[in-house]
Amino acid sequence: MDFYLSIDGARKGPYSIFKIGDLLESGEVTGDTLAWHRDLDAWQPLQEVPALEMLRERSKARSEGEASGRPAPLPPPLPDPESAPEPKPESEPKPESEPINPHADEIGTAPLPAVRPAASLPTLAEDPTRPRPFIRFWARMFDYTAVSVLVFHLSDLAVPQGLPGEQLSEVFNRYMEEMQKPEALIFARTLFLSLIGWQFLEAVLIHLYGTTPGKALFGIRVKTEDGKAVPIKTSLGRSFYVYVMGVGFYQFPLILIGMIFSYFRIQSTGNCLWDQHLKIRVENPPLGALRIGLALCAFFALLLLQSVKFS
Repeated sequence: MDFYLSIDGARKGPYSIFKIGDLLESGEVTGDTLAWHRDLDAWQPLQEVPALEMLRERSKARSEGEASGRPAPLPPPLPDPESAPEPKPESEPKPESEPINPHADEIGTAPLPAVRPAASLPTLAEDPTRPRPFIRFWARMFDYTAVSVLVFHLSDLAVPQGLPGEQLSEVFNRYMEEMQKPEALIFARTLFLSLIGWQFLEAVLIHLYGTTPGKALFGIRVKTEDGKAVPIKTSLGRSFYVYVMGVGFYQFPLILIGMIFSYFRIQSTGNCLWDQHLKIRVENPPLGALRIGLALCAFFALLLLQSVKFS
């Protein structure tokens, strides 16, 4: 389950329950820090969220040991503020059945965000900072495929095609014979060097535009944590960081290991290892039908471009 926190009046997350435990242990948040997950209708203090019951004792200990003299910042507003009910006048007596806010003294006279129906809360899923590992995966695969198709067109390598009535085993044998020719070795070496060169070009594109062709196709933007352009040295470091640890030089099984590690790292902490170390923010909004169709057409165009060589 993913949790969002209200820290200094800004919404942060999503975080796993283990990450929230680490934040409590380090003192970055307390039991009074407001939290939300998809089963809640409004922000609630960490120590009152049922799903975080295992952290309650730690939250209470942290809250008692760190008393603050200033009021806690207001939580970020929930979506659609126009639909919130107007607060009742102070002169109107509060019904006995209406729950009293136990944190009124901490946040002053400003009202807490109004309780919304569950239907309005999914707009949190539209947060562009929410991790979407599969979108980032296909964006990187598009860039890799584009480089591979370009190198393939410039090489002398000819991939055997199946002939009418030919068995699959015969096609495979001819393919293995072709891979043993000097042209195949030249192709592999050229592709390896081209991918290294692409890391430099990717760094420049991210530094100048915050995106690459594949990332732009899926609406992804790379920025610093404060929303500025990524410095060229940081961008270059990130490109090679991903090339080595994220995709394992695009070599099997290293690429599979890197992808699995990255997926679970994003799901548990909300960020990749390299972006956390380099203090980089990746914005990847959810895909609409138009962008999905455009991506499918772009991948089909690459495959069609590669097949032109055999025609």
